[in-house]
Amino acid sequence: MRLKIFSSIIVLSLLILLVGLYRIQVVRHERYKLLSEGNRLKVVPLIAPRGTIYDRKGRSLVKDILSFNVCVIYSRVNDFNRLSDSLSAILGESKVSVLKRVKKSRMQPYAPYCIASDIGMQKAVQFEEVSNEFPGLLMDVSTKREYIYGSSASSILGYLGTINRSEFDRMKHYGYSINDLVGRDGIEKYYDEYLRGTYGGKQVEVDHMGREAMTLGYKEPIPGKDIYLTIDLDLQLYCDELLREKRGAIVVMNPQTGEILAMSSSPSFDPAIFIDDKRKAERNKVLNSNEYPLLNRAISGAYPPGSIFKAVVAAAALETGVIDLDRVFYCSGAINMGRRTFHCWRKTGHGDQAILDALKNSCNVFFWRVGLLLGVDRIAEYAGKFEVGEITGIDLPGEVRGILPSQEWKEKKLKEKWYKGETMNYSVGQGYLLCTPLQIAKIMSVFANKQYLLTPYIVEKVGSVRINSTVRKEVGVSSSYIDSVREGLRLVVNDKRGTGMKAKLKDVVVSGKTGTAQTSIGKSHGWFAGFAPYEEASLTVVVFDEYGGKGGYYAAGTGGKVFKKAEELGII
Repeated sequence: MRLKIFSSIIVLSLLILLVGLYRIQVVRHERYKLLSEGNRLKVVPLIAPRGTIYDRKGRSLVKDILSFNVCVIYSRVNDFNRLSDSLSAILGESKVSVLKRVKKSRMQPYAPYCIASDIGMQKAVQFEEVSNEFPGLLMDVSTKREYIYGSSASSILGYLGTINRSEFDRMKHYGYSINDLVGRDGIEKYYDEYLRGTYGGKQVEVDHMGREAMTLGYKEPIPGKDIYLTIDLDLQLYCDELLREKRGAIVVMNPQTGEILAMSSSPSFDPAIFIDDKRKAERNKVLNSNEYPLLNRAISGAYPPGSIFKAVVAAAALETGVIDLDRVFYCSGAINMGRRTFHCWRKTGHGDQAILDALKNSCNVFFWRVGLLLGVDRIAEYAGKFEVGEITGIDLPGEVRGILPSQEWKEKKLKEKWYKGETMNYSVGQGYLLCTPLQIAKIMSVFANKQYLLTPYIVEKVGSVRINSTVRKEVGVSSSYIDSVREGLRLVVNDKRGTGMKAKLKDVVVSGKTGTAQTSIGKSHGWFAGFAPYEEASLTVVVFDEYGGKGGYYAAGTGGKVFKKAEELGII
């Protein structure tokens, strides 16, 4: 009886086993075949290098370089101590530190876990010599973005960051992957679609240790397109150096074409800190700084332009006929409006002033008188002709419009009426009026080229295809009046009493205007905007000195240095 029961159990067990084998080998054959193939076959993505960014002369500013990363597959490591000893010797780190990182790989035991990134070519060669001795140890070769000149031109170039979930959900249909680096600012962001390229991949057969045994398929990655800027590297580096330890911006533009030859913003930052985990402390410092180094002050900072704006008011006054070249106002050093007294920057006054003298001396009283004759709406109308309060259209992200105030603007924005005292402030570039340094460069370029507004641009070519060209638009002011203002701007720099004397050069005639803009915290911004050579200008320079005091000092002197450097480089 017992033997019969025992035999029945054996038969039943065999039947269950046979049923199980049938289910696995026949019923679920396709599923397990796929799982087996999945363990035997592996798809390895091949990252496409981002395009290189060059200056106008073909010199590299940003490029991709090879990065060698040490990875561990935890489940395949059979001797953690011996592995850590070997890696410690190669990496030049303590065994304790290395072992700690190796054991962290258990968080994802069946996938490669990076324990040391960007170890360099020399250490990579040493690694290859010992890698076959340790199962589960492998080298991952990827690309790393290199910003060759550190913080120089960072406001133009921008930086990269890992794509976040919301961005991935929005852009996955365009070929982005969850761990991709994407442009966060500057050229890296604006032209990300062209720079990033297209990933490739290879399908490989692996052995029981997970090592590649055979390549079954291969798709070549397509590198991103190269970008050619209008920037001159030598001039850019020089402008960056001039702004070191300052807060402000420098814009250098060709007033005949709209090409940006240099654009500096200070303080700046090194874009590499956003892709190097070892520099997390530097990254946090930049992100938390109250000096806002990530702000491109040339296009994203809007400030009162001060006396720079007098060139626009002068053109408006002549064009509308409220004054002519011979109209004189007397400057005693102050003017009364209601209960308030407005003081000229020169307390003793300038005496009798016609428009050319008033531009040369930057006489506030003269322009207050002219502003009252024009009225707020005509000032706004002519400032609008110079496209104040509009984006310039430059091919960079983050540009702001500034503010072009008017009676209507104030009523809508502040629910208040306009006062004559505000018109006086307006006429000398103060009050609600706000401009970016690039907008000022666009305004000054009208006087440089004698007639035209230009759309500035900073990228000339993507690959071999030219994507930007000169776009001109007539400003809507008679050329004869533009010429009159030009003469006043020449006197600003070249007359022995002009406020912009510090920008004067020996062999090149520089013209321009200084500006000092008061702020609510009691410190003034300094401005200089000018062009050279006088007859056929090939360069416009704007210097903005944030909280730096009078524009006739550092700003004008710095503008002169930029023109001088451009002369040495053969640009003018």
